[in-house]
Amino acid sequence: MKIAVLGGGNGAYAAAADLSDAGHEVRFWRRDRDAFRPVLDGGSIRLRDFKGVRDVRIAWATTDIGEAVRGAELIVAPVPAFAQHDVAVALAPHLTDGQVIFLPGGHTRTIQQTGGAVRVAVVELK
Repeated sequence: MKIAVLGGGNGAYAAAADLSDAGHEVRFWRRDRDAFRPVLDGGSIRLRDFKGVRDVRIAWATTDIGEAVRGAELIVAPVPAFAQHDVAVALAPHLTDGQVIFLPGGHTRTIQQTGGAVRVAVVELK
């Protein structure tokens, strides 16, 4: 499955590494280029789990949110509450019909107000 993972915190890194390790094609986006430099340059994330420690390749790392979500079947955005609005506003113009978005704690309304008339499914935790 083609999955976009959005964010720069521990949840986003864990999701990108775990989903990549499970065989999915992950496009990982973070807005802070300097902080993201190790992944941009190396193309992998160091994963530590019950299997041990290893580097997991990421299909694509980018600071361009449109590039990250283009063609993604699932968009996962485990971002902290203070970043949710900004990520939702940045994400909305790039959505296409049929995409599924997992935005924990989210800003569904923000996406609906700024995303136009695309038909997407949004999963939200309350």
